[in-house]
Amino acid sequence: MQRPQQVITPVAPVQFKRIRNGATVFADFGADVYGNLQINIPPPVAATTLAIRLGEKLDATGAIDRRPYGSVNYRWLTLVTQPNRTVYQIDIPPKPRHSNPQAVHMPPQIGEVTVFRYAEIDNAPANLNAEALHQLWVHTAFDDNNSFFRSSNDTLNAVWDLCKHTIKATTAFGVYVDGERERIPYEADSYINQLSHMAVDANPEVARYTFEHMLKNPTWPTEWSLHMPMIAAFDYMFTGDIKLTSDNYEALKKKLLMDKARGDGLIRAPGIVDWPAGERDGFNDGDQQNQSGPEINTVVNAFYYHALLEMAIVAKAAGRIEDAILFKSRAKAVCNAFNAVFFDRARGIYVDGEGSTHASLHANMFPLAFDLVPRGYQNQVADFVQSRGMGCSVYGAQYLLEALYKAGRDEYALQLMTSHSDRSWWHMIELGSTMTLEAWDVKYKPNLTWNHAWGAAPANIISRYILGVRPLKPGFEKILIAPQPGSLEELHGKVPTMRGPVFVKFQPGVLEIDIPEGTTARVLIPYKLAQSQQFPPQLSINGIKESAKAESGYIVVDEVGPGKSRFEF
Repeated sequence: MQRPQQVITPVAPVQFKRIRNGATVFADFGADVYGNLQINIPPPVAATTLAIRLGEKLDATGAIDRRPYGSVNYRWLTLVTQPNRTVYQIDIPPKPRHSNPQAVHMPPQIGEVTVFRYAEIDNAPANLNAEALHQLWVHTAFDDNNSFFRSSNDTLNAVWDLCKHTIKATTAFGVYVDGERERIPYEADSYINQLSHMAVDANPEVARYTFEHMLKNPTWPTEWSLHMPMIAAFDYMFTGDIKLTSDNYEALKKKLLMDKARGDGLIRAPGIVDWPAGERDGFNDGDQQNQSGPEINTVVNAFYYHALLEMAIVAKAAGRIEDAILFKSRAKAVCNAFNAVFFDRARGIYVDGEGSTHASLHANMFPLAFDLVPRGYQNQVADFVQSRGMGCSVYGAQYLLEALYKAGRDEYALQLMTSHSDRSWWHMIELGSTMTLEAWDVKYKPNLTWNHAWGAAPANIISRYILGVRPLKPGFEKILIAPQPGSLEELHGKVPTMRGPVFVKFQPGVLEIDIPEGTTARVLIPYKLAQSQQFPPQLSINGIKESAKAESGYIVVDEVGPGKSRFEF
């Protein structure tokens, strides 16, 4: 598969001024992107040397921070101007780490890029003005109009905007990378990137190219291998096309790590659990820097169970029926052994692994997210998960939020996404970043980047759970619409699918949807949103009163046809 084509979008400054007694030009382009700086100097042009600084972060004086913490980006470059030449583009030398064979390199026709929002030019000609500067933003094809979200919570709206921009900006290489420090595709990063990319723009090209790249260039964590069937299954469910799996089936099958299974089905392998290591909530009371034990542990086997089920879906679609049966059978055995070995029924929660007595957030949020918790214990496990707060990294937040929404804890999940603590997306905005951070703060990861898309989980959580739009059949032939607004008084969103956009609008007592031709929808409305306490709640569909079907805490309307529908309840 060819790398998706990269395009260049010129961006004009949103702020331009002269500082240091007019000797230096300062420009703010409004957002961090991967790109270059174009300078168009009005004639006449003299031969001179310009000192150019590009960066993501400002210091306390409002100038570009020349010694930013962590791996926050700053570059100092020079440009020699020549008489009679007016248009220039900066020659950006690659950083040493970007020459690593594992790192993704820019194609020659694009040239080297760097991440920046701000530019400063020393010794700038007196006739250099705002119209002379452009940030040359590199990204792949992206339709900004494919998605939309607004709610009654301004913080949540700002978090959505942050995450959507992150997804577009980090397509610069035509392959998902982990950020500017390494520029390496990692499987878990790419899965979260894929989920959020599809939530804001229905274009699977970058995810597919990244998937094939990672099959040839795998990374080291155990769970990262298990993310590969998850990427393939999401691609199939989103697009309805099984080609990605069919073309790579045997290589993908090996990613399940079934050779590590013991007699009861559980696999023997330490896990990364979370990253950095300090975000593991004391997992197994360990301090391992890379992968953490015990050898038979809860987090790895939760992923193994989920990966087996995801692989069963794509195996069946690819015509590998015997394999699909095998994977489902293995998953059933894993589920039984998982709850026999890891679940502490006396406490109603999971311990970190075989022989462990410690119970971490991670040992509980992953089983809850992957539907492993025995019936009757979900509330206890969810209570424990909720008691730990945002005790995981920005990577783990993807699964923490999924677990909370699956457990019906939508109000608490909303609180986490709109928090103003130092472990929040608002904190990223408050720091001055316009892309999601690699970690919550530099004190949690001293070498963090400000351009890491694995922190953009709210983009897909908002679409998939707050708006509630998920495929029930491959390619969105049938759509689930199950909004979980928590305490939001209003929400309005546009979710892209391969068949066209889905519109969802909610306010107390009213849900409006609009689904594309060629689809049907199953609509689930939580009882708690109903205006009446009558059971089952009254329901009106397009102005006509209907008998409401009740199911597991939801008002259920099935086989809703394409076009607009209005539900009053």
